[in-house]
Amino acid sequence: MTIILVIAGLALLVFVHEAGHFLFAKLFKMRVEEFGFGFPPRLFGKKIGKTLYSVNLIPFGGFVKLFGEEGETKSKDGFQNQPFRKRLPVLIAGVCMNFVIGWLLFSIVFMVGAPRHLAIADVSSNSPAATAGAQSGDIITEASIGGMRLADPIDATAFINGVKASLTSEVTLTVLRGTESYTFSMEKRENPPIGEGALGVGLAEVGFDSQPFFQALLTGLKEAWGALVLIAVSLFRLIVGIFTTPGILKEVAGPVGIVFLASQATALGFVYFLQLLALISVNLVVINLIPFPALDGGRILFLLIEKIKGSPVPRKIELAVNGIGFAALLVLMVLVTVQDITRFWK
Repeated sequence: MTIILVIAGLALLVFVHEAGHFLFAKLFKMRVEEFGFGFPPRLFGKKIGKTLYSVNLIPFGGFVKLFGEEGETKSKDGFQNQPFRKRLPVLIAGVCMNFVIGWLLFSIVFMVGAPRHLAIADVSSNSPAATAGAQSGDIITEASIGGMRLADPIDATAFINGVKASLTSEVTLTVLRGTESYTFSMEKRENPPIGEGALGVGLAEVGFDSQPFFQALLTGLKEAWGALVLIAVSLFRLIVGIFTTPGILKEVAGPVGIVFLASQATALGFVYFLQLLALISVNLVVINLIPFPALDGGRILFLLIEKIKGSPVPRKIELAVNGIGFAALLVLMVLVTVQDITRFWK
């Protein structure tokens, strides 16, 4: 059931993106040949006016087919015959919709509030926690420290002080990892390396109280914008790192990895799943704005070149570049998916 929920959430984000293109094309009275939910083969469809609304077999998002998008046409409602001031909004409408959905999802999260937990943010190598089997991302649901027992939600200060004050060296932790629960026993160190602590774990308190409606909307907007900036900066560093840091792509998660992480988030509570969906939606904004062929950013780049030079890029060149770009994206997706499978399904 969790996997179905995750796939449905991701499909919704892609569908909303395509709905943005569709709505703005309709707004500017461009002819939309087909607006489909999912990807072919087609299951059924209904034509209303000049647009075919279809439901397709592969339920991952959707697509919009604009009349005249793939070639020249003399019809006034063809995409290529529209002025720059109309085509540009249609191209950026998808990412705008993703940002709005990310904002609204963040706002819902802040309205509802998130259950508080104590999470393991980092595990130092060769530490007692690492030897016991603890991992970054584990949620501590119970801790036995000497004669003291702490239960979820655990206060970070109480946990740290308990470890320091305990007269016995053994610490037992029960953690939630995805949907599985694990229990570890470890011996605290008397003289740990500087900055690591007796157990060798970095801790993070997650969760927050609910906010009133309008405050949540404002906080959600700030969170969405902050995530957008952070993702853009991180992506830039990743691109630079590809040429300067060997093996950096091993840190990248693809579709399979996203499903796995979303499943883990769902196990913590539905609100955490919504929070992750919000982050993914904002991430789609940044990814799609990259000026790379086959992405919205690549199409926007061609449109800007046309505006600057006063004439369109030859159609054959644009199709060839987009075809190469699409093939490159498919290859990258396959490689990252294989990496995800080997990393998350051991």
